[in-house]
Amino acid sequence: MSFSFEVNPRLLTNIHQESKDILEPICGYEQEPLVSLEEACQSLENILGTELKSYITVAKLNSKEPKHGLTQDESASIYLYTMEWNERENSLYVLLNEALCATDRSQLQLWSKYLKLFFTAIFKLP
Repeated sequence: MSFSFEVNPRLLTNIHQESKDILEPICGYEQEPLVSLEEACQSLENILGTELKSYITVAKLNSKEPKHGLTQDESASIYLYTMEWNERENSLYVLLNEALCATDRSQLQLWSKYLKLFFTAIFKLP
């Protein structure tokens, strides 16, 4: 058995930089229609840059046979969240997590269609 001591920065948080404010709940995404991953990410193109379309393609190609009753788009939304962009700070998960931690909840409006798809997928998992 081998052990790896590499640090995964996704699992670490800097508590000193975390806001002490109590955040409002995430809401509004529930009313969004369930759409394809491409449609769900259209409003994110300005935030995530030109690489987004390539990463969506890779995510969908790696989600051709989803399990647990997920659609290909639902599975790909999870896959896309886990992907590391060429520049880590531009990765979807980094920017989404920043928006989720922001006290200004209006930042989440651009993410609402993606959140609908992503949370629909997450809630299907056992």
